[in-house]
Formats: sequence, structure tokens, C-alpha cells
Amino acid sequence: AHYCSTVHAQGAWNPHEQHMAPASGVIAAELEQFSPRQDMRIGRISFDIFGLIAFGEFTIKTHVIRAGKTIELIEAEMQAQGKTCIVARAWRMCTQDSSDIAGLEDQPIHHPDTFIEWTGMKRWPGGFIQTLVTKTDDQHRAGKGIVWLNNDKEIVEGQPTTDFSHLIGMIDTANGIVPRQEGEFTWGFPNLDLQVHM
Repeated sequence: AHYCSTVHAQGAWNPHEQHMAPASGVIAAELEQFSPRQDMRIGRISFDIFGLIAFGEFTIKTHVIRAGKTIELIEAEMQAQGKTCIVARAWRMCTQDSSDIAGLEDQPIHHPDTFIEWTGMKRWPGGFIQTLVTKTDDQHRAGKGIVWLNNDKEIVEGQPTTDFSHLIGMIDTANGIVPRQEGEFTWGFPNLDLQVHM
């Protein structure tokens, strides 16, 4: 598949690169749409980031690594300017009704309507960050906090964005919502990989 990024995908480190969040959202959409099966869902995605994700035109190629009836491994490779930028692997697993053993041990997180608007993300440059609406609770501090974020952009223009690709297209902002540094950053911290378990 061939794509061209817009300013809404622009990165926070350099204006000539894409932010990992929308790039991972496009890859998630490709993985989700690749030979879909009604009896399976993605249970884990692993992204390896090979370096700068060049702004502009890029391609994504997807294939099966390990086919199966109950588990399946697929891979998508994103290339821009003749270089591999990201390789993502996703495990699909069969779906079943597990309501008999369902449980959640985490503390509840309140509805975003109870959070206050937060402009802390705006210290980051780049077109992607500027698309975000962010809210937080009153306990937010450097190094710790709960942040709700959203935007109204489609991952791929003209195609409906699924909840899954919208979620994955937001996750890479996590390392920027509660950095330990206040004010001007003296340390950079771009990530080498991104792991999402569901």
C-alpha cells in the first residue's frame, strides 16, 4: 500500500519526520485489514523502529509469517525514501467467550469529562501533537499521571478509522505525557521500540 503523510503526522523531534504515533496507527490499520478473520483478533503488536521515519511518501507491505487456526503471526514493513523505517509484528489469536473468568484488578480511571484540560503536550512541536485534545486529573506531575488524549483525524484520509487503529495511533505519545524533565528538555528520549499487549 502507498501513502503520503500530512502535517497532522509530523513528528516532535524534527519537522522532516513523521511521529511514531500516527505511523503506528497506519500500520495497525494495515495489519487489521490484512486477510481479516472473524474468529480472530490481534492480541499483541510489536513495533521495531529502525530510525527516522521520513515525512512524505511511504509504503507498507504485509505478509503472513506463521499461519494457523488458533494463532497467527503477521508482519508489516514500512519503507520511506528507500529505507525500512518500522517493522511491526502482530499476533492474532482466536476469540472465545471468556466472561466466566473475566476480571480487572487495576484501579478505575474516571471518565475524561471529570478531568481538566491540560496543555502540557503543547510544549512539543510538530503537527501531530497539535491535533491532540488532552485532559488530566489533578494528581498529574513530572514522572507520573493519568492523561486522556484524543483527536478527530482519520488515520487514512477517506477511510473510517476503527477504534483499534485509533488507539494504536495514540499510544506512542505515552512517553511524552509525564516526562521527569520540566520546562526545556536537556535529554532526548526517542524510543527504539513499542510493545502493545491487549
